[in-house]
Amino acid sequence: MVTQDELMYLQSQLEGLESIFLELMPAGVELKRQQVQDFYDKRLDAARDPVTSVAPTELRRQFNTKANQVRNLVDSAESLGDASNKINLIRAASSLPEERSRGVMEIVMQFCKELIYENHANAQLMDGILQSGEIRPVEARMLLAASMFVIVYEVESEGQKIPLKDVLAQYIGLVKAERLLARNDPFLLEAQCALEALDLEEAEMQI
Repeated sequence: MVTQDELMYLQSQLEGLESIFLELMPAGVELKRQQVQDFYDKRLDAARDPVTSVAPTELRRQFNTKANQVRNLVDSAESLGDASNKINLIRAASSLPEERSRGVMEIVMQFCKELIYENHANAQLMDGILQSGEIRPVEARMLLAASMFVIVYEVESEGQKIPLKDVLAQYIGLVKAERLLARNDPFLLEAQCALEALDLEEAEMQI
């Protein structure tokens, strides 16, 4: 059973991962402590320019929180090897501290690598994962995170293009069916929101 403190820790890790994949990497920011702080200092300066209803001290707190989330995640990823390796970042974010030293199933690592680096959803690996019966919470979060942070709508699978949301939906289904994560686990909640958003976008494109 995951405690409330552990859920808050995972939430912070997830938010740090989102910041890295959606803000820092697209901006080409090197994942070093000073570069991360400089990035958010510049963002803070830009946010202060327009008239804002947020008090300066609150604005500073918000930006410091984001910078700290990223730095803490980078430190955790460095304990697994290269912090610029996207898989290390995902694995670190998906783990509670005591879980980080444990190994991850090779089939999960390989699937995540191919998905993140090649936009390839390996059907054989996916079938093996779905039928495994041995997926643990860390691996469940890794699969959800990898499926959320591929910034494309379609991925390749067996020579065809398939919607990314189909991959995400299968892993959400696995997590729920086998009760791999608590219903309020941040990674599961975020994955469900991401799937809803993808479904909505698809529906709007068909109108």
